[in-house]
Amino acid sequence: MDALLALLFPDRCVGCGHLGALFCPTCRAALRPYPLDDPPPGLDAMLVPWLYAGPLRQAIHRMKYRSQRRLAAPLGDLLAEALRRQPQPADAIIPVPLHATRLAERGFNQSSELAARIARATGLPLVSGLERCRDTGHQAQLGRRERHDNIAAAFVWNVYTPPPARVLLVDDVLTTGATLVACGDALRAVGTQEVRAVALARSLAPAQKMIQ
Repeated sequence: MDALLALLFPDRCVGCGHLGALFCPTCRAALRPYPLDDPPPGLDAMLVPWLYAGPLRQAIHRMKYRSQRRLAAPLGDLLAEALRRQPQPADAIIPVPLHATRLAERGFNQSSELAARIARATGLPLVSGLERCRDTGHQAQLGRRERHDNIAAAFVWNVYTPPPARVLLVDDVLTTGATLVACGDALRAVGTQEVRAVALARSLAPAQKMIQ
C-alpha cells in the first residue's frame, strides 16, 4: 500500500520542489557546514553540523510550523550521519521537551522525532523524564541575556529514577544555547555528570563568523 501511495503521490523535496524525496540528495549536498565552535558554558560538548540557511532552514521551518512531521525522518537521519562522523559518548538520548501547551498546539515535539531517529540509528536508549515545567513562550525575538533569563529553571527531572550519567541532548536549532544549558542544569541537579548536545543547525552571529 505504501509503495502504491508513493507511486500515486510522490514526495516533493521541500528545498527545491523536485519529485522523489522529502529532502533530496541535491539539497543535502548543498548544506553549508557550521564552523567549529566551543560549547556554551554548562555543556561538555556540542555538535552542530550545519548553518541554519537555505534548504535546511526551509525543511526545519516546514516541520515545525507547517506540521510536516514526516520531515523528521530525513532530518533525523542526517543528524545520525553527523554523529557517526563525530561521535558523542553518551549513555542515553534525551530530547529537549516542549511545554504541554506548545505540544498541544503543534501536535508533536520535533526534537523527540529527531531523537527517535538518532536512537534507532545508534542503538542508544531514548529516555523521557525531562519536563519543561514553565511555558517560556517564543524566544526567537529575545536577545542572548533575555533568552538566558527567560529559560532559567524552566526544566525539571520528573521521575523518581535518576537520569543517565552521560546524556546527549537533542534539539532542532541552536541559537544562544540557553535552552540546552538550562536542560543540562536540570539534569546535573539530579545526578547527570556529562551533558553533550546535538542540533541540526545554528544561525551565525552577525559579523562574527565566516564559512570558509
